[in-house]
Amino acid sequence: MVQHRTPPVRPGRARPRLHILLAALAGTTLVAQPALAVAEPGTPSPERPASVDYRPGQDGTTTFDVFSDIQGHIDDWDAVLTDAEQSAPGSVATVINGDIVDRGYAEEYDEVREVMDAHDRNQPMLTSFGNHEAYAPAWCDQETLCQPSWPNGFTPEDLYGTYFDFAGTDKVYGERVVDGIPMIGIGPDKLMWWEDANLDDHVHIGQEQMDWFRDRVRTHGRTGKPFFVFTHYPLADTVTQSDGDAGRYHLMEDEIREILGDYPQAVLFSSHTHADISQDWWATRVHVPGGHPDGFTAVDTGAVLNQQYIQVTTGPKGAVVRARDASDGTVINELAVAKAAQGPGSTTLTLDSPVEAVAPGEQVEVTATAARLGNGALGGATVDLDVPEGWDAGEQTSRPVGPIQPGERERLTWTLRAPEASGSATVNVVARDRAGRELDRALLEVRVAEAPQGETRVSDLPFLAESNTHGPVERDRTNGGPAPADGGPITMDGTTYDHGLGMLAPASATVFTGGACTRFTATAGLDDTIPQGSQKRPFPGGETGDVVFVVEADGREVYRSDVVRQGEPPVSVEAAVDGADTVRLVAEDADGTSTGDYADWGEPTLTCAG
Repeated sequence: MVQHRTPPVRPGRARPRLHILLAALAGTTLVAQPALAVAEPGTPSPERPASVDYRPGQDGTTTFDVFSDIQGHIDDWDAVLTDAEQSAPGSVATVINGDIVDRGYAEEYDEVREVMDAHDRNQPMLTSFGNHEAYAPAWCDQETLCQPSWPNGFTPEDLYGTYFDFAGTDKVYGERVVDGIPMIGIGPDKLMWWEDANLDDHVHIGQEQMDWFRDRVRTHGRTGKPFFVFTHYPLADTVTQSDGDAGRYHLMEDEIREILGDYPQAVLFSSHTHADISQDWWATRVHVPGGHPDGFTAVDTGAVLNQQYIQVTTGPKGAVVRARDASDGTVINELAVAKAAQGPGSTTLTLDSPVEAVAPGEQVEVTATAARLGNGALGGATVDLDVPEGWDAGEQTSRPVGPIQPGERERLTWTLRAPEASGSATVNVVARDRAGRELDRALLEVRVAEAPQGETRVSDLPFLAESNTHGPVERDRTNGGPAPADGGPITMDGTTYDHGLGMLAPASATVFTGGACTRFTATAGLDDTIPQGSQKRPFPGGETGDVVFVVEADGREVYRSDVVRQGEPPVSVEAAVDGADTVRLVAEDADGTSTGDYADWGEPTLTCAG
């Protein structure tokens, strides 16, 4: 999937979101709250605290092993298990965090199991459903790759069933609690390429599983001890190489971050990248707005096919996570997760808005989120909104919240009316308990858009509103998938455009023009590169993209293209927008589906006064 042992690259931060895969068996119990020594992305890991210095086999400790990405490398699997049994012969559990096999055939699982049996690996096991567990449909037999005829008679039930037989479970999520150590797995409810032709290995986690996950994290989050969560795909911009393609697959990424962000004792293990875990960015602290200020820990598991894996040793003071290289039997990286003292609970407050800017004199929503961290519920509080001069809240600015249990959030939304003048203003919220003591406060800068001047690129302007089939409307790149900034350069009919907007129809973006602009121009068409994913599946029925491009000025249609299809040259767009306060760019799906409708606006430009 990814280059083996490739050094990490410091990412350009994209807005979070994305994908995962997993499964497990049963169990109950425990948790934790650590302060750990681990690096921010791209910086060396600091020394682990001397208070947590466990070794496998040390009295009062428990060790378990974490493997991933075997992918048919059976000799490497044998070598890794040999190293694991020599370094920690008393290991109590085996975790295989996805890509157990190369394609998902039963015979491949049998090979993995045979090696485990040869090493007497019959301890409790937790496993992940990785992307390679579902690649058999691209093959018409085990020797012949047949991507154009995908899925070659396979169904999702076939792939899940074969995996379940190996894992000894009937779900893609679950938990194991071994010697009091909680291990939680989450995974894909659906194989999304069967659900949406524009998606690939993206992980969908349904509400039932998400509620279960939140409950297990909350349950295991009460004692201060570390607990461990497993998912095949990394969250975006967390560990090595998750700044690239590997970090764009969690469809419910924001919810996963929010759930884990309240618990600094949580350790999230991800795999998939095949990155060298001797590098400094193998583990990071992930901070979540409104969550615990220490964040949670993300760790890359390495890959068996590189003869790298993880050993975790826990004890009364916390845990030590070690990266091992089986090729020479060495520890190549490690970090400590110390047990945290359980003090009284605390309340955090955040404030945000769903839009980048508001037009002068128009309405905008702001939402305050109160979260309860640690022990003890918030019985009740008041959140007061303070708006700057010239803004109108139009409704009660003081609102009650609570009770809020630990790990829960309560949201309050106000609709504000902006003044007629452009500029920025700071909105404040303050939470106070029943005795009037301040619990927390938050600030939000709200931008009131101003009219553009001269020749202005639309991709440089804030959006008053946007909608898109997958992820956000992209600036200066095509739409790739559900994650922000996950597309490539805008390319139509062989020409690359440095600036523009990328959409997946149906989609739209609205900007403020303030009556100052007269003309809109762009080159519009379908991107030359239509993502087909790792299996290069054909679209259903040989379908290709087809889009209609529309320009609206103050809601009035001023341009409409004919249907533009994949492989056809783009069209030149020119529209009069004289005196309009807003301009809206729309990509319509011409045939009622979004399949292949990767619509680009190349060099969209407004000609304005000044």
